[in-house]
Amino acid sequence: MEEKKQEKKGLQISARTFVITLAVLLFIVVLAGVLTLVLPQGSFEYALVDGRQTVVPGTYHLTQTVRLPVWHWLTAPVEVLFSSEGVTAAMIIAFLLLIGGTFQVLDESRVLNYIITAVIHRFGHKKYRLLLMMVFLCMLVGSTIGMFEETVTLVPITVALALSLGWDSLVGLGMSILSVGFGFASATFNPFTVGITQKLAGLPAFSGLALRAGVFVLVYALLSAFLLRYAKRVEKDPRSSLVWEHDLSIRDRYLSSVDGNILAEKEIRRAALVFGCGFGVVLVYILAGFFVEGLSDYSLPVMALCFTVGGLAAGRIAGLKKGLAKNFFSGMGAIAPSVLLILLALSAKFLLSEGGIMDTILNAAYGVIAGASPYTAVLLLLAFVLLLQFFIGSATAKAFLIMPLVLPLVDLVGLTRQTAVQAFLFGDGFTNMIFPTNAVLLISIGLVGVSYGKWFKWTWKLQLGTLLLSVAVLMGCVALGYGPF
Repeated sequence: MEEKKQEKKGLQISARTFVITLAVLLFIVVLAGVLTLVLPQGSFEYALVDGRQTVVPGTYHLTQTVRLPVWHWLTAPVEVLFSSEGVTAAMIIAFLLLIGGTFQVLDESRVLNYIITAVIHRFGHKKYRLLLMMVFLCMLVGSTIGMFEETVTLVPITVALALSLGWDSLVGLGMSILSVGFGFASATFNPFTVGITQKLAGLPAFSGLALRAGVFVLVYALLSAFLLRYAKRVEKDPRSSLVWEHDLSIRDRYLSSVDGNILAEKEIRRAALVFGCGFGVVLVYILAGFFVEGLSDYSLPVMALCFTVGGLAAGRIAGLKKGLAKNFFSGMGAIAPSVLLILLALSAKFLLSEGGIMDTILNAAYGVIAGASPYTAVLLLLAFVLLLQFFIGSATAKAFLIMPLVLPLVDLVGLTRQTAVQAFLFGDGFTNMIFPTNAVLLISIGLVGVSYGKWFKWTWKLQLGTLLLSVAVLMGCVALGYGPF
């Protein structure tokens, strides 16, 4: 009942959400630390391919190095900032804090209220069509141009929209980050997954499109049916929502913020337009990155800059002048606890690498796949990618680790390289939206205060459905000799 009395604006991470997620991540870090003590240490030789380190197959050898001290388990969240992942971690943290500050300004200045009211005014009587459209568009940007981290900024808006339409926070997350993540997994032209893995496999760029387009349609149908069914259930009985109690503290605020009179306020309208222009600049930049090599490497800082500048300008235009800085820093402070969660999520991979056992895990998987039948081999390959996905969220990093290692095996066991690429896509993508080591997932649910336990309970059946779909498609790929080779 205490949460009901709080009328905090902006993004918040509840204490309960923080503690539960922290406990899960601490367990994973300890598990990674234990593995560094019990698994043999070893290493592959690496070669530079397109400026990235790539495994040289057949070069694994045991190494005799000092075991990683246990105290490193405690210092890993700090050490990761000074590792090869440090720049990425710093960008993610800065992005998260800037989002927190900006949304506090947008909420306090009523610009966020204007956006929600405008959308409801336009689509309120067609809300299921709006849901399906949002799912399609978010899946599309993930599938084609590889947007993922950048769409975190949509989460608070879609959650507020879902609450205003009589649904819950989970539906809002489903319309945004879950849809983007599933689109990323059912990639069609995604340059970070399809583009890189096909290049490493020596396949024609974006070949085999027909099957991937079919996968996209199937995943869209599965996700849409899941969200529609749940949204209708919550609309009929709000207490059936898995986050009913959590949403009580924010539902009333968003319901009361839907006021048609705000649409007539010229200053708020101008402020929303300015913020929208900043968002538009980001979209243009991301689209340009699909055609200009190297541009996409800077999409996260560019988005943070445009989003923050647009949000602060909008807040000032809307009349929030004296309290602008105060609200911005207050929003940053409210979301700051998430920083520790992000660092812990990155610490597991850091410990495996520093402990000298990452290549041991790679070599073990390599040995299991060798000699298997094509049908067994493709399932083992999928499991291999899923295992590494738990510790290595980056699709590009995994591609350069896995593909050079397994491609010779793929040829020997009778799998086509196109099938191996598809197995990689399935293993890399869907679990981004359930593994607690994925920083983007933690940011997204943390922004709206949904605990990892609730998220897991809501999505595990959907994840099972995508796993069964993945297996069925891969079996079909093996049977049909999915090519070109």
